[in-house]
Amino acid sequence: MKPRIILGLLMAVLILLPTLIFAQETKLGGEFWGRFTNETAKYKDANGKYVDKTSKNYFALDRGYLDLRTKFSESTSARFTVDIFSTDATYEYLQYSSTDQAMPIDSLSSSTKKSSVDGAGLKLKYAFVDFANLLPVPDMTLSAGLQKVYFGTIYDWDYTLIGKDPVDEYKLANSADYGLSLNGFLPQGYGEYALGIYNGEGYKKFGSNLKENTEFAYLGNIRFTPIAGVTLGGSYMVNTVEAEKALSGDTINKKYEEQNLMAGVLRLAYGPVDFWAEYLSKDVTFPNESSTSKDYTATGLMLMPIVKLKDYVGYDVQVIGRLDQWDESDNASNKNYLTAITGGLNYNFLHDESFVPKMQLQLNYTTKQYDEKKSAASFADGVKDTSTLMLQLKWRFSSTIK
Repeated sequence: MKPRIILGLLMAVLILLPTLIFAQETKLGGEFWGRFTNETAKYKDANGKYVDKTSKNYFALDRGYLDLRTKFSESTSARFTVDIFSTDATYEYLQYSSTDQAMPIDSLSSSTKKSSVDGAGLKLKYAFVDFANLLPVPDMTLSAGLQKVYFGTIYDWDYTLIGKDPVDEYKLANSADYGLSLNGFLPQGYGEYALGIYNGEGYKKFGSNLKENTEFAYLGNIRFTPIAGVTLGGSYMVNTVEAEKALSGDTINKKYEEQNLMAGVLRLAYGPVDFWAEYLSKDVTFPNESSTSKDYTATGLMLMPIVKLKDYVGYDVQVIGRLDQWDESDNASNKNYLTAITGGLNYNFLHDESFVPKMQLQLNYTTKQYDEKKSAASFADGVKDTSTLMLQLKWRFSSTIK
């Protein structure tokens, strides 16, 4: 493990020491995903024809969460989560004489600057505090920090399938972001709601990496459960990308976007069947419209049935299907119409005393195909179509350490 990864973990430990000392209760948990990926895509052969070839074939640790949850009082708790994962990203360092001692650098320049691959990455996923009973509203919590984004199904997504949630997959919103949110429950157990204000560009970006975006994203989300087993919900977010004018002057930015994002959610859960449906809409406006920046609307649909087979086969097995359609054919700069179909099988073969899965084997097969009539020329001849097989071993642990 390279110095920057070790340094990051040490800093995390130092930051968390006060939490361990002053907390009433502290729980340590983790979740790790060891994955095999094989993908087939189109490549042009020597005769100029597109043929299927293996584009990916590897083992990796695609995700490794370390999670610390603390309870300071009956009304105050916190969560801190780091994500450790395999990566082939490079970073720059300085080499000293013949010792090959290395250190990461950002803006320094030197004739001895080199590039390196760690094989591992580290990033923050969550770091927030929950304050209950802070406001005179029953069952309301104020969350502050790097937290979940309560849009569509993205905050429900527990990776029953290996792939991303459609909100994340089609880049309507990120799974986590820096901000504030109010979360609560509707009276008599009829549902839940969330109101949030975020940076608007996700947990990987802050400060100068926000593309000069000085406007926040605003979010409203509600879930309504009229009867047991039926859930209806909707989310609405307004967001911007980049700044309307350059911060260093009055130059108009042609790439400035105003986004209106919507999601509708339906869930039906009866017996062994759990069915999810989600409709997505992304309306993008370019106030400073140019020849390359045209207003457009994109829409998406996800259907996902999950069937539990334990009562029929005696093992904790799930069969999952998922159909996605993403229509961005109105986007002049990235015109495309995608249909994705996934079949999955989960086998939970180790459980804790509450029968919560602690070790899970997942098998997924996904095909992605673009409609050539509704997509740009760069999608023709199936050049962007893929078939992907993923086999994943996921294991979890958790324990109370104080």
